[in-house]
Order: sequence, then C-alpha cells, then structure tokens
Amino acid sequence: MLNREQQDAVQRGKPIMWNGLTLYPILVSDYLQFSDAKMGLMVAQQTLPVKYVCMRFLEALYAMDYDARMNGEQERGLFLRLLIFLRLAMRLPIKKSEDGKEYVEMYIATSRDEPRKLASIKVKQGDVNAEITPKNFGQLRTILAAQNGIELPDETDNPELIQAEKDIAAHNAPNLKPDFEALLYSVAVKTGAQPEDIYDWTVRRFALTEEAITRTTGHLIAALTEANGGKYKEGNPFPSWKYDRNEGSHALISFESLQSRLSGSVEKR
Repeated sequence: MLNREQQDAVQRGKPIMWNGLTLYPILVSDYLQFSDAKMGLMVAQQTLPVKYVCMRFLEALYAMDYDARMNGEQERGLFLRLLIFLRLAMRLPIKKSEDGKEYVEMYIATSRDEPRKLASIKVKQGDVNAEITPKNFGQLRTILAAQNGIELPDETDNPELIQAEKDIAAHNAPNLKPDFEALLYSVAVKTGAQPEDIYDWTVRRFALTEEAITRTTGHLIAALTEANGGKYKEGNPFPSWKYDRNEGSHALISFESLQSRLSGSVEKR
C-alpha cells in the first residue's frame, strides 16, 4: 500500500523517494522499451514453474533465468526485463567503459554458496548507492506499478481461469496491427495535443487518456446501439463516459461464463 504522500506523487506524476533512490514515472518517449520491460514487473508468480512459486518474487525471476542458462535452455528473460524497467524508472544513464562497452551502474550480487540465489541488485544513482533486495522489492514493485499505471496480478486468483480468459479474449480479439505511432497520433487527434509533446507525458497519463477516449467513444456507441433496439447480453459495457463499469474479479467467474462470450455480446430485441 502507498502512503498518502506517495499516492499524491503518483497522481501528480512526481518522483518518489525510496531507499535513498529517486523513482521517476516512465515517459512516453520510452514507451516501446516500457511495453516490453513491464512483463518483468507484472508477471503472476503463480504462473511460473512450481519450484519458483515459493521463492520471493525477485529471487524467482533470477533463479528461473539462471537455471535455463545453466541447462542450455531458452531464457524467458523476465529478470532482464525487470532490470530494464528499473533503469527506466531510475533514469540511469547508459555509460561506456574505456574499451567502448556500454553499461549501466546496476550490479548483481548472489549468494557465495549458491550462485543461483540472488542476494541483491546494487544500484548507483548519481552519488547514491543503494541495494534492492528480494525482501524490500515487494514495496518497490508496488510503487513502480502505481507510478506507471500497471495493475499487478492478484496471486490468489485461479491461474487456470486466468489463462482461460486470456485464451478467449485472444480468440475474440479483432485482427489489428499494434503500432505505437498509430496509437500516439490517435491520442493526439482526440486530445488536440501535438504528437511531439506527448513524448514528454508519463506513460500513466498516456494510458489514462487513452482509456478516457475509449470510454467516451464506447459510451456514445453503446447509447446509440441501445437507442436503436440493441441489447447487450452482459449489460452495457460503457454505462458512463466518466467511469468504468465495476466488473469484479474476472478470474473468479465460471469457465462456462467465459465460454458464453464466444457466442457474441449483442443481440436484437
């Protein structure tokens, strides 16, 4: 849970101090890296192989990639994505060594007796030296998620139902071509902002603006649909242009209810 001061900083898009480090909201200028890196922060631990579920989150991601590397298997790269996310959030510069190699001042410390066990991530931010440990990362993860508009998974949810919902959503999804530039210009057109100015927005502001546009447009279309005799089987998906509908927990609805979505969402009266 964030304290009141942290909540205020999140809403205002201001930096937050944690463990001596300054955490900045990630900007739209880093959106493509953010989109790839965020999975390292938001993956549900219960969806990992069983032997990693009982570890601390940070230890689990490191150990999973370590084991894959030692076994000559393909790494999932979640720990690396998390490191990239941390670099973006702390705005750590990419430096060059004397031999021309690029590096960031983050260092991995492992147990002397067990190299697959992560002890800490050592970070140098300006004149500040700090450690991110598996024990204190839980608090840091909460702050980073809130700052950047990320909803962390509820680890008590049923993983089978979560996967079933994802599969059905993918089955029903329209065949679109995800393109950040198209999204950027769509938000610019709807808001009247200049595209180049949006790069300086935080990703949280960008996501909330996109959601507001979707909600406003969806509310108008839904109202027109119902005015012309249409009826939504599961209720109007956009009953308000100001607020989202309270859906409850998606992961706890029955599988039969999920399957019923395949038959369509709107029927004529």
